[in-house]
Order: sequence, then C-alpha cells, then structure tokens
Amino acid sequence: MRRQTASRLLAATCLATALAAPALVAAQELSVSAGATVTTRYMASGLEQSDGPAFQPCIAAEINGFYAGLWASNVSRAITGSSTEIDVYFGYRNEVGRFNYDIGYARYLYRGPSVNCCGELYLSMGVSVTDQLDLGARIAYDPKAKVANTSLNAAWAFNDSFSMDATLGRVSKGGQRYWSVGASHALNDNVSLGLAWHDTSITKGRVVASVDFSFSVR
Repeated sequence: MRRQTASRLLAATCLATALAAPALVAAQELSVSAGATVTTRYMASGLEQSDGPAFQPCIAAEINGFYAGLWASNVSRAITGSSTEIDVYFGYRNEVGRFNYDIGYARYLYRGPSVNCCGELYLSMGVSVTDQLDLGARIAYDPKAKVANTSLNAAWAFNDSFSMDATLGRVSKGGQRYWSVGASHALNDNVSLGLAWHDTSITKGRVVASVDFSFSVR
C-alpha cells in the first residue's frame, strides 16, 4: 500500500471525523474539545524538538471514558528530519475515588522521508493525595525500538487559577534522565499561561514559556 504523507493523513482523518460528526453528536455522552498551545520551544522528555517557537493545535473526542485525538506541531528539520509532527492517539481513562488511570497508544507521524516514525503504548496512574496535591507515574514503551520512558510527577494547586508541577523521568535507551519544574496561571476557563524549566543529563537546561487555549466543542 502506498504510504500517505502525515498532512494527507491528517486531512483524511479530519474529513472522516466531519462526515461522522452528525451521528456521533447524537450520543449524549460524547464530548469534543479542541485547543492550541503557542510555546517558545517544543520540548519532549527534556529535549528540544524545535529550534524556535512552536504552534501546537489539537482536537479530541471522548465517550464513556474512551477517547481519541489528534495533536500537531512544527518541528525542526535539523533535529527530526521533518518540519511537521502529527500524533494520533486513543485510549481509555477512568477515576475510582481519588485514584485515576489512563491507558492508550500514540502513533507519531512526520511529514518527510520517515512518515510513519514510531509508536508507544502508555499507562498513567495518579492519586489526589489532598484537594491541592496530585501525585502520578507514567510509563511509555515503544515495542519496535524496545525503549521505555518512565516518569514521576507532582502537581500542587495553590488556588483555582495558579498551580505548580514537577516531573522526573528516565529514558531506558542511553540512560538519559530528564526533569522539569513549572508553574501555570489560568486567566479564565479558556486561556492559561505557563513557564517551565526543562533539563536533562545530556543537555543544558532551558526556560520555556507558553500560552494555552482550550474550549469545548460539545
């Protein structure tokens, strides 16, 4: 089968979603959200994926805990060999009391020679220790490359608009460690500002600022 470019795949997926929307919207449990992030640098596991600012739109749908979505970003051709990354993901998440979990799969597509790059199975688990403190852990595994990415995270909400979070992780291949500390301030229900420090055991740290926009389609 002739492989599609990432942009053609995104267009085809969006078209299929649009055609299916009337039937899907009939389901009362269905929720659809969309948004975008404008950031001074695209970071992944502490490593730069862009050599300048990045624009990252997204859209996702969820029904009874099952969800699927699309996320995209411009990336550096010098770093990834492409100018565009598109992630397609799906999974299931739920909450039981103060405990929550999320299990799914993400596929990473690039517009360029290596269109269908790689994919990861992931599992996230978290617990609300108090109304202000959340603790969590995440593991992602690429079965083809046999690479695991594990991390621990904590988030503290000072109030409804201001919070801080921290992450400590490790990539099995090469033993790279990474960590970040950040803060976010919600201007309203749809817009928030973020500032974070990203660092790794193999690169220099970097401060990243971002603006997040989000809204509910349904």
